[in-house]
Amino acid sequence: MPWTILPMHHMLRLPAHRLLPLVVLIASVSLGGCLMVEKKEYQFLVRPDGSGQARIIFENISSAQENDTDQDHATKDYTRLLTDYVKGKRFESDNPSYYNVKKRLYEEDGKLNGEVTFDFLSYEDVGLYRLEGAGPWMYHVAGRSGATVEQFDTSNGVFGGPSMPVVFWKEGTTEFRIRTIVEEAEKGTSRSLLPLFKRIGVN
Repeated sequence: MPWTILPMHHMLRLPAHRLLPLVVLIASVSLGGCLMVEKKEYQFLVRPDGSGQARIIFENISSAQENDTDQDHATKDYTRLLTDYVKGKRFESDNPSYYNVKKRLYEEDGKLNGEVTFDFLSYEDVGLYRLEGAGPWMYHVAGRSGATVEQFDTSNGVFGGPSMPVVFWKEGTTEFRIRTIVEEAEKGTSRSLLPLFKRIGVN
């Protein structure tokens, strides 16, 4: 089934693996350490048997800096991004149920973005939920990974609001999109990793 690019807790006690959407590219859907990301976009395509394909986009990957001239810190963060995530197997080891995993970095609108695509056997593996496997679809948005918190931005579904951070879709939906804003508890100086990507590349 081909991709269609879409235009751009809940009170149920769901299992933990459903509450946190994915542990991807950036540990626990967060770059972790001194690596930062501005926004994330999750795209899911679900087949009739419940399996499907996923794409996750990490917008504006940057390095947290102690000061404006800490270039050495940014270089170390970029090296770790390549070694652990892009060329390494950090994502695969954190998510053994995903397969056909592909990862890439690319430039868009003057920012460094990352993308992970993969296949999954069950929609539950990516955080989608249906009561007893039927009816409307649900996805819990607000997630915390250490000091990082994700907040709802946009979706092709209906958002339940701050008091119920769940996105809902009608029963017949097969394509799902959720975009989140990533908030860091400690906001300081950040340095874009795009110059390093353009100078060093991924080899």
